[in-house]
Amino acid sequence: MPGEKKILIIDDDRDYGDALRVVLENSGYEVEHVLNIRDGRKSLEESRPNLIILDVMMDKHTDGFDLCYELKHDEACREIPILMVTAVTEKTGFKFSPETDGEYLEADDYVAKPVPVAELLSRVNKMIG
Repeated sequence: MPGEKKILIIDDDRDYGDALRVVLENSGYEVEHVLNIRDGRKSLEESRPNLIILDVMMDKHTDGFDLCYELKHDEACREIPILMVTAVTEKTGFKFSPETDGEYLEADDYVAKPVPVAELLSRVNKMIG
C-alpha cells in the first residue's frame, strides 16, 4: 500500500484528471488535480509531491514539455519523478519514449492517453512504490 505518498496531476482535461484521481486515491495515494500550469506551479510552491503526472499539451502545445524542463532544472524539484501523459500520438501521429528520446525529453516516463488502469498503477508504483 502506497501510504501517504502524494501525486500532483496537471492536466487540463477535467474528466480525465478526475478519473486518474479516483483511481489513484482508491489505490491509497493522496492526489491533487489542477487544470493548468499556473496552478501546478502554485501547488509546487506550497508542497512537494512524490510524483507529478503531467499532460503534454494544454493551453499551448508545449506547456507540459516546458514545465517538465523547468522542473528538471530547478534545484528544489529536479528529484520529483514526472510521468507525462499525452494524446499527442493520437492527434499528430508523433511518438516519443524515454528510451529513444530521453536526451531531449526529460520526463522520467511517458504514457499515451487513455492509459489502462493496470498500466497506470504499475508505472506509478514503479516510480514511487
